[in-house]
Amino acid sequence: MCTRKNIIKISAGIVSILLLLSSCQSAKEEVSSDNYNQSVKIEVGEGEQSEEAMDDEVSEVDETTAGQQNTKTDSKTFGTKTQKSWAKDFFTFGNKNDYIPMEETSKIITKDFKGLAEQEVTFLLGVDTNLAGFGCSIIGVYFITQFDDVARAKIASAAEQYFDDFENKRLVTKKNVSKNAYGSIDYKLNWGSLRSSTPNNGTGTGYLGYEFVKNQPYFIFWSYAIPNNYYEIVGDSTTRESSPVKFYFTRNQLKKLVEILSEENLENYYFN
Repeated sequence: MCTRKNIIKISAGIVSILLLLSSCQSAKEEVSSDNYNQSVKIEVGEGEQSEEAMDDEVSEVDETTAGQQNTKTDSKTFGTKTQKSWAKDFFTFGNKNDYIPMEETSKIITKDFKGLAEQEVTFLLGVDTNLAGFGCSIIGVYFITQFDDVARAKIASAAEQYFDDFENKRLVTKKNVSKNAYGSIDYKLNWGSLRSSTPNNGTGTGYLGYEFVKNQPYFIFWSYAIPNNYYEIVGDSTTRESSPVKFYFTRNQLKKLVEILSEENLENYYFN
């Protein structure tokens, strides 16, 4: 009798677990993607490469483009525009005086343990800097990317190339080609457990390219781990570096990113 009861209990437990997993899967939000049904180009001789080999190719791109990226002129800053009350409420604590939120109705795509997922993104101006970018959560950590005018121009140029490659079916699935197809940029990254407090910060190199997920391409901006300047202040109460980050964009999301971070839009927002 006891054995029979134990079997019934175990069976009920298994059914409960299966129902829980089923509910989690059914609740997963569908991620938007671009239609790219035509067969994608596969390069002749394509084969799997190690991450080290891919990293070497990325390093070569860095060396060839480094000279072009360091030619920047002095730029105006966005000053200390008075933040709206809702913006102050949105960025309480340490971030209140660092950023001016411009918009929080957009979405981009990140990857979590279950795959791609759409996330809300807030576009930001840096106070007293020439930096603008966006804030977004990835697996419980809030990251804020910041780009100067040179980097923003390169993002716009990369987007234009991506749109053209997409329309003309020139995108390839070879990862060590596609992941940094449009070069690299210097940028600043802040992060923390709350979007209202991101004291961890560092500067590093970000890469512009694209990636196929389930046979559909997405424009990507990504970087390796970045050394944390805040570690020098607080020590082991934080991490020595950031985690690697990667953001995915559909064409519509990429178009909006370029439009919002354009010099014309930033000036109109700030001065109007």
